[in-house]
Amino acid sequence: MKISQIKIQLKNLAKEFDLKYKEEWFIHMFVSKRENILIEYIWMCPDPIYDKYGKNPSEREKNIEKLINSKEFQELTNRYGGQVIRKKSFNEFFLKRIKNIENKRIQKEFLKIYKKIKNRLKNQTEIAVLTKSNIEKEKEFVKKVILVHEWVHVILFKNNINFNKYDGKSWQYNEGLVTFCQAFIGKSLDELEIKVRKETYPMEKQYYVYALKFKKLLENVNSPKERRKIILKKLKQRK
Repeated sequence: MKISQIKIQLKNLAKEFDLKYKEEWFIHMFVSKRENILIEYIWMCPDPIYDKYGKNPSEREKNIEKLINSKEFQELTNRYGGQVIRKKSFNEFFLKRIKNIENKRIQKEFLKIYKKIKNRLKNQTEIAVLTKSNIEKEKEFVKKVILVHEWVHVILFKNNINFNKYDGKSWQYNEGLVTFCQAFIGKSLDELEIKVRKETYPMEKQYYVYALKFKKLLENVNSPKERRKIILKKLKQRK
């Protein structure tokens, strides 16, 4: 799938939900699988695997060497994925957390990642960071599924739709809405029930659980303005 095709999909999604859309919002960059996992970990991704090594930034900073030396880390670095980095929080918190890492070798590795992302962000406020791969099947999946997922996050952020903004504990709603929107784009809403039953990874299962909540909430709603109104009402309830 070409990047231009993905942007057409996103533009159509914005129309269907009465959201603002500007093509210049969407940029991306690639990092290694190892770098992606390190970013997720220090960035407080709520994955239970990371939580084993720390449920707050200071614990994760302290235990990062334990994570890197673990069998779990080696398994994690075989995965591919992506995430959205937001410039404001990136500049405020990411560098601060890096400086708190005691192991200088690991700290240096993080500083390289930081500089790489900072240089790519420039005048942007968000960027999709994706794992690179030399395997064609993986490369296509990263573009067709993961990049779409991350750029839907960008659309929602740009339209001030962020359920996690108010309490830092509502990430499931963000991921659920994005997963719902992906299914909406792909005309595969009927497959969400199947996916929630088949998914075994605890965190990703929540994506489908919450996507089904939005499916029920927006069922039989055909007006873009009404869809947006319902989502904003749900967002307000999370304040």
